[in-house]
Amino acid sequence: MTLNILSDQSRGITAKSSSDYIAISCKGLSVKQLKQILNFTGIDIKEITKLIALSNRQFARYTDDTILKRNISAHLIQILELYKFGYEVFEDESNFQEWMNTKIRTLGYQRPIDLLDTPFGINDVKTIIGRIEHGVFA
Repeated sequence: MTLNILSDQSRGITAKSSSDYIAISCKGLSVKQLKQILNFTGIDIKEITKLIALSNRQFARYTDDTILKRNISAHLIQILELYKFGYEVFEDESNFQEWMNTKIRTLGYQRPIDLLDTPFGINDVKTIIGRIEHGVFA
């Protein structure tokens, strides 16, 4: 599913594996793809604009064909991959989405979603999900 979201046939971009992520980031994701990521993750537009440092006003001016900058595209791909991993570990999308919005002791009583504004935060959340996957909760 995530590779379908990252592919854009109208621009000749096909995602076959995670090794294509660099090239996709460089070409940039479209706003249409961003909307597909929102649909996949369940993150709302207000939350995602905060995470990727894009103002609501600026986003409102974009069309579906607007191409996002390289850094924003890379960030969105990292968020998409995190959610894919979380869905696999939790085996239920709604349970994972609920977990992402729950204050977690291991994260200093922060909501995991609030840490997705940097690659370091994404990595920390991914580490916690990996621990859950292996039954290590502390």
